[in-house]
Amino acid sequence: MNRKFLAAVAAGALLLGANAANAAVQVYDFSVYTTTFTGSLGTVTVTDYGTNTLDFDVSLVPNTFFQLQGNGNIKDAFWFDLPGLVGNTSVTYNITSPDGPAPGTGDYPTGGLFTGANYSNDAYGQGWAKNYDYAIRVQDTSAGPNLDYYTGHLTFSVTGAAPLSIASLGAGHDGVVFGADLRQCITQSCITGPVGAIARIVPPGGVPEPGTWAMMILGLGGIGAILRRRRDVLTYA
Repeated sequence: MNRKFLAAVAAGALLLGANAANAAVQVYDFSVYTTTFTGSLGTVTVTDYGTNTLDFDVSLVPNTFFQLQGNGNIKDAFWFDLPGLVGNTSVTYNITSPDGPAPGTGDYPTGGLFTGANYSNDAYGQGWAKNYDYAIRVQDTSAGPNLDYYTGHLTFSVTGAAPLSIASLGAGHDGVVFGADLRQCITQSCITGPVGAIARIVPPGGVPEPGTWAMMILGLGGIGAILRRRRDVLTYA
C-alpha cells in the first residue's frame, strides 16, 4: 500500500466531509389533520446545500396517495411558502420523480403529471390548510371510479433568484410548513382531505449523516492499510 493510495483516501474523506458540512437536512411529518386519518401519513425531507436551490423528497406511507380529480382536471397536490425569498419571488422547478406521464418514457401511470406552480399570493391549499404561495399541482387523465393514483416518491428541486435555505420556508401557518391533499385507504373505505406537515425535532446526538459514516469508513480503511504495510515490513525485513 503506497502513499498515493493513502493520499487518495485522505482526499476522499475531506471531500465527503466538505459536502456533509455544506448540506443541512430537515424532516417534516404529515401529522396535522382534522379528519379521521390514522397516524403520520408520510414525510417531507428538505435538503439545503447553501445555494439558490432546495431539494424536496415527499414520501407517503403505504396506502396513502395524492388525491386526484381525474378527467384531465388539475388540483393542488402539495403546497408551501417561501417568505425568506425577498424581491424576485419567481422560482424554477425541476421535478425528478415522477418523471412524466406513461405510457412512454414516464413513470406516472395513465397520463398523470405533476407541475410546479409559481408565486401567487395565498392562492394554494385547501380547507383549513390554505393561503400558501407556491404549489406542486397534479393533473391526471384517468376517469370515473378507477382513478390511477401515483404511489412513488414526489421529488423535486426549487431554485430561486436569491439564496434559499431551510429558514426560507418560514415557520408556516401555526407551525404547518407544508400542506397536501391526501387520500388514505386502510380499509375498503378511503379518507380524503388536507394534511399539514410540521418540523420534526431531532434530539441531540442523533444518527450520523451519510457523509459522516463515509468519512469514518474511509478513515478506518486508511488505518487498516497502514497496519498492513507495517506488518509486511516486519515480515520481510
